[in-house]
Amino acid sequence: MTLSRIGATTLAQMRMMFRRRIVLFWSLVFPIILMALLGLLFGRSIDAGTITVIDASHTPASTAMVHALSTTKGVTVKTDQTDVAHARKQVQDGDRDALVVLTKTPAGATAAHLYYSNASATQAGIIRGIVSGASSRISVAATGSPPAIVYSQQSVDSSSLSYIDFLLPGILALAIMISAVIGLSTVLVTWRKQGVLRRLKLTPMPLWEFLVARVAASLTLALLQVAVLITFGALVFGVSISPTAWAAIPVALVGALCFLVMGFTVGSLVAEPETADAVTNVITNPMMFLSGTFYPVAAMPAFVQTIAKVLPLYYMTNALRDTIVRDRGLMYVMPDIGVLLAVTAVLAIVSLRTFRWE
Repeated sequence: MTLSRIGATTLAQMRMMFRRRIVLFWSLVFPIILMALLGLLFGRSIDAGTITVIDASHTPASTAMVHALSTTKGVTVKTDQTDVAHARKQVQDGDRDALVVLTKTPAGATAAHLYYSNASATQAGIIRGIVSGASSRISVAATGSPPAIVYSQQSVDSSSLSYIDFLLPGILALAIMISAVIGLSTVLVTWRKQGVLRRLKLTPMPLWEFLVARVAASLTLALLQVAVLITFGALVFGVSISPTAWAAIPVALVGALCFLVMGFTVGSLVAEPETADAVTNVITNPMMFLSGTFYPVAAMPAFVQTIAKVLPLYYMTNALRDTIVRDRGLMYVMPDIGVLLAVTAVLAIVSLRTFRWE
């Protein structure tokens, strides 16, 4: 029976994976070590970044507020006319550091409302202090007169995020990518070189059954990574896990599938295991640091942000972060899942056209 044969092959594939200690290290142990080190040592390393200002009042007080922020050291101010709801969503998604909206109150005063994210407690604290301080300086008035600036602030996060809350989904995405890309590409090249693929071709098992079994084993490993890393983060660091964290499961499965196909593509194109290692490192290392894994993409230079948004790890990291710590459900992250599926489809076409048995 085909189903039972796939099940038996999947079990065999999993046994083969777990017999390789290096697989266990890179899939489970290394992510835990990395998360522990970054959480303990670099949890307060993000600078203030850029504050976007939308001036909808155009009063002397609002002009003075923009000037005060622009002349403050340690922060960059960018004026914009973007829709407030869209700009706020960008702060929520990590595409902007903070947003200040200047409006006119019914009493004729100028209101300054700050939207910020708690992805980094230090960055959020610096931004709140800078904006509040600028507002206070402008609002100095005679006793009994209304303040020139009515200041208020609001976190865009559903709950207060610490750096380790921000870090956990990134480490999980990184672990899934590494185990999928490196695990499959090197194994595929090694099996081809040793003649294992040629012998498999001579067996009655169709290629698609073998591939389904291999994918099933790798997706099972991805589920294990989700369970282990979320549990570790919650128990050791007290990460606030959202009720929507269950939606991380389909995100992790789609992401793992995307990077599995990427690994299959590399394994189809190269001939030596050493070359496969080099190529996968060239692919994964830039994504590791440019996809918002360790710090918000909004804190990066503009040209780096553009690069980040063409990397599949960026979308898996965003979707995992939204579902695990930001209280957002599956429908919210469907655009990210769609991008991952599109990349998967393109890579699948390339890999099937370039696959060689020997």
